[in-house]
Amino acid sequence: MADDRPQWLRTALPWQAPGAFDPDVVLLTEAALARSLWAFPFPDRASEVERRTILGEVVRGLEGNAELATGNWLKLEEVSLPLRCCLQEKGLITLAVAHQPLGAGLILEPALGRAVVVNEEDHLRIKAWRGGFAAPGAVAAALELESVLDGRLEFAFSEEIGYLTACPTRVGTGLRLTSLLHLPGLVMAGEIGRIVNALRQLQFAVRGLAGRSGSVRGCLFLISNLVTLGRSEDEAVEDYALHVGKIIHHERTARDQLYDGDPVAMEDLAHRSLATCRHARLMTLQEGFDLLSNLRLGHGLGILPDVRLEDLNRLLVFQQGGHLSLSCPENLQGKELMAARAALFREILSVPGP
Repeated sequence: MADDRPQWLRTALPWQAPGAFDPDVVLLTEAALARSLWAFPFPDRASEVERRTILGEVVRGLEGNAELATGNWLKLEEVSLPLRCCLQEKGLITLAVAHQPLGAGLILEPALGRAVVVNEEDHLRIKAWRGGFAAPGAVAAALELESVLDGRLEFAFSEEIGYLTACPTRVGTGLRLTSLLHLPGLVMAGEIGRIVNALRQLQFAVRGLAGRSGSVRGCLFLISNLVTLGRSEDEAVEDYALHVGKIIHHERTARDQLYDGDPVAMEDLAHRSLATCRHARLMTLQEGFDLLSNLRLGHGLGILPDVRLEDLNRLLVFQQGGHLSLSCPENLQGKELMAARAALFREILSVPGP
């Protein structure tokens, strides 16, 4: 099949290779630094001319940076909607920017591990990703990139409270840490509601992979810090690691209890899901997420040791509609899209040859 996506868009993101820390529970960790410019109103209040001027200012601020000079510089309003949907499915831009890209930009370093998003909610979002539970590494990478811009751009900063941002919950350090966690043990044990409520009382945001709609797919949850005022980046990382680390521990305990309580049922779930992935001819998006969840759980419990987390991470992104549609010469819909998804699962999870 023809594939109309640019090569870099077809490339797996660095986090899709399992990280060194807790990859069975944490797929990725993102650090995002919000920064705004003194001379311009926030993007939601800026005019068309101002938004494009902001983009130009950021581009000039990044000129001469060796890593970004050979990267991918995109004016998102000049990128087709299907390609913007792929960027959103990869987690590089928000759904709002994908559909309203006026004056927005995306600057990706060649290795695709860091990016600068322009005119999202703030003038800049400086992002870095790491596989697994790796908050310190992600924050260090984002701060390193921010240092390139610091001094070349005049960030809105108050000596009293820190960086000024469009969203009040980012004022201070502007640092938002987000981890994508797979929590099937807590879901199956009926404990997820209690955990989510406890996190929210501790001022953490918890949402499903679908984002603000709250939809949960494949037992995947995004957990983010909400406190950025009155603490340093190191303090934020320490607090985040403490509480997310507790969730990881609770999840592993729940998995072990489920397996000890009925090992045959857990083995059946894992092997039946793998057989479906290897032989299905039609598959919905929700089914794809659910099957990937079962395979990831089976791998974590040692039931499916030959299933690679790297393959599951790739499927998590590439099974989505935008990626599938652009991988084919025609716009897929309905059963054609379901058939393409099933074919992708069969290709990646096929029985290894001799």
